[in-house]
Amino acid sequence: MTLIIEDGTGKPDAESYATADELALYAVKFGVVIPADVPAHEALLRRAALAMDGMTWKGRKTRSEQALSWPRREVHLDGENKAANYLPARIQYGQLALAAEIHQDDIDPVEKRKGAVTLERVEGAVTREYATIPSTSKRLLPAAPDRPSATQFADYLQRRGLYAVRC
Repeated sequence: MTLIIEDGTGKPDAESYATADELALYAVKFGVVIPADVPAHEALLRRAALAMDGMTWKGRKTRSEQALSWPRREVHLDGENKAANYLPARIQYGQLALAAEIHQDDIDPVEKRKGAVTLERVEGAVTREYATIPSTSKRLLPAAPDRPSATQFADYLQRRGLYAVRC
């Protein structure tokens, strides 16, 4: 089934910001592993779009009936207010990165994942020890410790990075 791509008009049936071909090109450019077939690419992009809908973005949806989180209105970025049909390229790039990250989490065996660093010693050589994560744990960490999608989305989210709460 062909993806319905958001073009900045706030489509009520949009499923993705990027096409399966764009995901394949992204994988080649950045050396990430994705499935070989187009239906699997489309499924990954749909899953990434659903994950993105759970994020807290700046501004508000342009139309209440639009399917995806973008385009948005009242987005103030880099000292200017963005147009209501503004669809940042980094939203698309972030979806591509997130789709690749989701696939990596799908194929990464649980027994190869590493927990938090519990010991690190530097005396000539570096010793690093990781916490053990049992395969039955409900608190498995994502496979990739660094997430390119998070970098792409940072400027467009309500809160970026760490923040402190004053008591």
